Amino acid sequence: METKIPKSMIAGVQSVMPVEVTQHRKVRSITVEDPVGVGIFRRTLNMVTYYKQAEAGDSGERGWLVAGWIKESLGRALTEQPMISGRLRRRRTSTEEDGLELEVVANDSGVRLVEARFPASLPEFIEMVKRDKSRAEAETVFWRDIDEDNPQFSPLFYLQVTNFEKGGYAIGISCSLLIADILLETDFLTKWAQIQSSLAHSKTTLKPIFHLPSRKKDKDLGHFLVDFSRSPSVLDRGEPLVFRAKTCSEMSLATVKDTVRERASSDVFLFVKEQGDGMKVEIHSRSDEAISDCDCGGVLEETVVGVVNVSLAFQDKLEGSSCWVGSVSKGLVLVVPSTFGDTKSVAKFVVALPKK
Repeated sequence: METKIPKSMIAGVQSVMPVEVTQHRKVRSITVEDPVGVGIFRRTLNMVTYYKQAEAGDSGERGWLVAGWIKESLGRALTEQPMISGRLRRRRTSTEEDGLELEVVANDSGVRLVEARFPASLPEFIEMVKRDKSRAEAETVFWRDIDEDNPQFSPLFYLQVTNFEKGGYAIGISCSLLIADILLETDFLTKWAQIQSSLAHSKTTLKPIFHLPSRKKDKDLGHFLVDFSRSPSVLDRGEPLVFRAKTCSEMSLATVKDTVRERASSDVFLFVKEQGDGMKVEIHSRSDEAISDCDCGGVLEETVVGVVNVSLAFQDKLEGSSCWVGSVSKGLVLVVPSTFGDTKSVAKFVVALPKK
C-alpha cells in the first residue's frame, strides 16, 4: 500500500542577496559538450535537518522565527561566497565555430528562501520518512530545474524552512552540482551557522526584521498558502558516499577516474574543478580504456557522507538529517572539488550511486 504523503504549502518566497555589493564579480566557466544530455541543469545536492524546539511552548511558529534570522545571516555569509547567489549564463566563445559556452557569474541575483507549512506533526512526518523516504523528504526541500534555454533567470541555490504542526521544523538546502563544491570544500556552512547563532543570541529581546508571523496565522491559511510545483529532480535520488584519496606523489585525476569507473555499474558523470574557477563536466563509460599512471594501490577510501555538522537552528534539538544527490538515474555522479597534484592535501569526492 502506497504511503500517502501530504503536500507542503508555501507561505512565502523571498530572495536573499549579499548585504554588500560584490565589487569583483568572479566568473566560473563551465566546460561541457552536451549540457542537456549530461543533465547538469537538473542535478542537485540536497541536505535537510529536522529540529524540535528545546524549550516548551512551540506552537508551530518557531520556524518562522528561524527563517527571519536566516535571511539576515545568509545575506552576510554570501558576501564571502557570492558565487552561491549568482546565475548561470551562456557566453559566446572567441571563435564562431566554438559556439556558446556556459559560465556562472557572481552577479548578486540572490538565492531563494522558501517558507512552508507541512500538515502533520514532526513525529508523524518522521514515520512517513521511514515508509517512503524519497517522497516525504522531497516536501522539505524546494528546487526548480534551471531553464535550459534561459538559465540566467534561474537560482542555483534554494533554502526551505518548513514548519510542522504542534512544533518542530526542518531546514532544507538544494543547490546545483555546479556550485556544490563551494559548500563541500569551503567552510561556508560553518561560517553561516556562526553568523546565525551570533545574530540570534545577541538580540534575544528583539525579533528579526523579516519575522512576519502575523501574516501566517491559521485563520489566513486559505488566503496565502499555495502549492508551488517542484521539479522531480529531488525525487530521483542517489545516496552519496565520500571518497577520500590518500596522498600519493604519483596520484592523478586519471587514477581517480579509473578507480571510480571500476566501481560504477553505469556511466560516470564527472564534475571536476579545473585550475582557477572553472568546472568541467565529463562523461566516462565503463568501457573506456583505463589510463591510470599510478601504481599506488588503494588510493580511495570510501565512507558514508552525512549532513555537515553545523547548526542553523539556535539550541534546538536535532531530530534527524539526510543528504542526497538529485537526478542520478542515468548513472553515477562524482563531484571532485579538490585540485590534483598537491601532495600536501587529501582530495575529497562526493559520489552518488544511482537508485536500483
